Amino acid sequence: MVELRVLKTFIAVIDSGSVVAAARERGYSPAAVSRQIAWLQRRLEVRFFEPDGRSIRPTPDALEFASRARELVDEVDRFERYSNRFSESRARQRA
Repeated sequence: MVELRVLKTFIAVIDSGSVVAAARERGYSPAAVSRQIAWLQRRLEVRFFEPDGRSIRPTPDALEFASRARELVDEVDRFERYSNRFSESRARQRA
C-alpha cells in the first residue's frame, strides 16, 4: 500500500522540481524525501525522475502518476475537511 504522506512528497517534488524544495515544503530533510521517492519507485517498479544537470526532470510516467495521485490527495483533503465539519456539527448538537 502506498502511504498518503509519500504521495504528498512525490507531488511536492513534481510541483517544485526539486528534492530540496520539496523537503523544505514538507518539513523533511532532502535525504528523507529521496528515500520516500526511491521507495515509491521500487514499490511501483518505475523510474519517475531523470537527472537534468544539477536538478531532476519528471518522466512521462511521473507526470501520469502525479495526475492520479493529486486526485487522490485532493479527495482525502476534502474528506478531512468534511470530517472536521461533521464532528463540529455533532458536538454543537450535543451541547
